[in-house]
Amino acid sequence: MNLSTHQWFAGILGIAGAWDFCWWVRRRFVRTNTYKQAYLMAGKLNRPLVVVGAPDGGVTAGYGCGDIVVDIKETALCPISIKADITKKLPMKDDSAVVFVSCVLEYVDDLDAAMCELLRVAGSRDKLFIVRVEPWTATAYLYPGAKRVITSDYLPGKCK
Repeated sequence: MNLSTHQWFAGILGIAGAWDFCWWVRRRFVRTNTYKQAYLMAGKLNRPLVVVGAPDGGVTAGYGCGDIVVDIKETALCPISIKADITKKLPMKDDSAVVFVSCVLEYVDDLDAAMCELLRVAGSRDKLFIVRVEPWTATAYLYPGAKRVITSDYLPGKCK
């Protein structure tokens, strides 16, 4: 049986689409589970849960508002929302919150500044929960505006 170029290409696209869909399902599970871990830690430490990147009901769903949402855009979805750039000083004290970040760090202009600010608010890496776009999925390369792929072990250079 000979496959035409069109059939071969359609088959490859189908396989790639299924591959990426499976990673999307996994990413949603990881996002939901990581949010739950951050939520539980915030309760255990009696600290507010700061969610960086406004949750939505679309394809990036899987987490809630926490106590405070920080996003570059205003959001009416959550009761307490701060419009802010995470590469600048946030209106929160040092070592004052548990921080959950979902698929945001791929888009900031200054990754080190963002990580330093989030670590300042969280106080330590164990109170900073990060969900990233997996580097081996189409999403990591094709999602509009992504500046980089974040590795799970990324730490910033020297913080001020």
